[in-house]
Parts: sequence; C-alpha cells; structure tokens
Amino acid sequence: MAPPIRKTKFVPEWIDMGPKIPVPRIDWIKDKQLDIAYGDDSLQRYDLYYPEKRPEGLLPVVVIVHGGGFMHMDKRDWHMYPGFFALKEGFALISVNYRLAPKNKYPAGVNDLIRAILHIKEHALEWGLDAERLCLYGTSAGGNLVSLVGLKGHKEKTAYQVRAVAALCPLVSFVWTYDDVRKKQTSLYTRLMAPYLCRSYFGDWPSKIAEKMRLASAETYLEKTIPPFYLQMGTKDKDIDCHNVVRFYDLLAKVENATDDNLVLDLLEGAPHAGAGPEYLEPQNILPILEFFKRQF
Repeated sequence: MAPPIRKTKFVPEWIDMGPKIPVPRIDWIKDKQLDIAYGDDSLQRYDLYYPEKRPEGLLPVVVIVHGGGFMHMDKRDWHMYPGFFALKEGFALISVNYRLAPKNKYPAGVNDLIRAILHIKEHALEWGLDAERLCLYGTSAGGNLVSLVGLKGHKEKTAYQVRAVAALCPLVSFVWTYDDVRKKQTSLYTRLMAPYLCRSYFGDWPSKIAEKMRLASAETYLEKTIPPFYLQMGTKDKDIDCHNVVRFYDLLAKVENATDDNLVLDLLEGAPHAGAGPEYLEPQNILPILEFFKRQF
C-alpha cells in the first residue's frame, strides 16, 4: 500500500515527491554500499549506509525489514525512510530485501533474514560495524519477520542473535489472526484478505496448514527471557487487529526479564496501518524507537 505521505512534512533531500508514490532518495548519502549479496537469488541483497559524520569506533546497526504482505515492496521503498533518522543518530543503516511470495513461500523470508544477519555479522569488522549492537526494525510483514527472528535467535542463543527488536504494526500471529477470522472477530477487510494471504504465503488454505501457521507466529518462540522489544501499533489499524499486538505485549510482559526499560508498547491513537497514514514515517514516532535501541547498549 502506498503511503499518503503528502499529508505530512518530510525532509526534502530525503525523498522524491515527484512520482505518484514518493520514493526515498539515497543520492545525498555519500558513503554506502549497494546490493550486497548474501545469497544467489536476485532478492537476496541488502544496502549498507553510513552516517555522514562517523563517530569513533564500531557503529551500531539498524536493519530495516520492509513490509508488503510478504509479497510486495522493496528495500529502497518508503519503508526505509525511518532509517535516515537512524543515520542522523549515529547508526549505520542496512535495508534488506528478501525473497517474496507467492514464488517463494514460507519460510523463505524468515530464512533470508537469518542469512542476511549472519552475513552482516561475518563482515562487521571489515565494514566498521558492531555486530553486538545490531537491532531489527520491521513494519507489518517485516514486523512479523523481525519478531520471529529476534525471538528465535534469543531463545536458541544462535549466531544471529540481535540486541533489540522494533516491530511496527506487526502481524505477530497467524494463529490468532485466523482464529479471529473463524469467529468473525476481526474487520471485514481481514476476513476477506487473510485466506488469500495464507494461500499465497503458505501455499494452501488455513485449515490445511496449522503447523506452518504456528511456526510463523511470534508467540511460538517465547522463552523465559526475551530480547528488548519495542511494539508500535495504531489503534485504528484495519489490516492487523490491535488487540493481538496488545495480547502479544501482555505475554512478553510476563517473562522473567521484562522491565519498563526493555519492553515498550507504543499505541498510536487513531493511527491506521502503515501506508494508510503518515504516522510511521514521522520523527515523533521514530526517534523514541532509536532512543530505545540506544538504551540497550
């Protein structure tokens, strides 16, 4: 979905307002590496950007994972715009592409994000990055991917473990979503679109793929402790029900290490889904996430 970003004020040099769907500009970023391959597929690529004034030492990293229903969008579309604020805050920015459905079904996107993180960590010292201060920032479908990978990496203490996760209007649970659909306890839009998404992403109807939906749901990977987690959600989101994100937060809040410092639920009153309004691209909603990341270092 294209964001109606003409309704809010943007940094002019950061975005091209000419096209019907305005596109973030990267020409103002002088220090960058584009289309770094972490696999053989043309979509297994990420872009690395450095802040204009590099601080001393290795740089912390924000990894942006775009949304688009697991089927659309790109590492240089409007999802990357919040990353420009990360550059101004002294982070390196990495924007990741991953293989898309329906050609590449679950768990291709999950595996790709894991593979990208491992690749980033492998080359971190070479590129002046701090592999121990790598944070994930994902929106919508990207919010699902960063939640799964962040929790799974923490639970299994893997090499792709990350320092913190920010999930914005995330589809946290396919299980909860389809339970709501069956009970007709969700929006008409979700009831119409959910089966189509399931068919495209998993390759079959919900009734036939319960185990895949469970494995693609973030609550499956909850453990006694969690990585620092920032959840941001609009209260008027028609694509993803706010109550499931609140439900997920309530589960996170019960783990042993949950505190006000490492777990945040940020409800944006009246905000729709990302792309249907400007809220997720506005500095007052982006900078608190970056400050949250910094507090975890």
